Amino acid sequence: MRLIYALILTVVAALPARAEVDIQPVTSPGGITAWLVEEHSIPFVALEIRFRGGASLDAPGKRGAINLMTGLLEEGAGDMDARAFSRETEALATSLSFDVSDDALSVSARFLTENRDASIELLRAALLEPRFDEDAVERVRGQVISNIQSNQKDPNEIARETFDKVAFGDHPYGSSLNG
Repeated sequence: MRLIYALILTVVAALPARAEVDIQPVTSPGGITAWLVEEHSIPFVALEIRFRGGASLDAPGKRGAINLMTGLLEEGAGDMDARAFSRETEALATSLSFDVSDDALSVSARFLTENRDASIELLRAALLEPRFDEDAVERVRGQVISNIQSNQKDPNEIARETFDKVAFGDHPYGSSLNG
């Protein structure tokens, strides 16, 4: 009998725990479909947005342009330069990040519920009113160049880039999204 209880306990303990997640499809007035998951136990908003596009749409000979642009989206917007934008996100306890892949531009925002409107306004400004100030462009360009130089010494990156060139040739997938 103990053996049966031990066997049942072992099987039950090995089963994965599951939590029910209520995913609600919502549609904006402009026709954009999104999925909403609400959890009201903490006063926090996490927002993930993904746009079709990405580095594969860089103009011929301009590979890396969209990567550079995403690096600049946190470097000032509207009437705020990079420092003012950074101070405002910090004051609001807001985290914004932008990333690019070959096929998509991803946006991530995290903020306290009480700062929702101001944080969404910062996100809106970053996406619709980026500044692209010359000093910020040069700083981010330097970071991208440093990343490229670092990748040229990394065996894993060298292997990945070589594979991409062989597999995809002149297609945008055949070159690094860094440029």
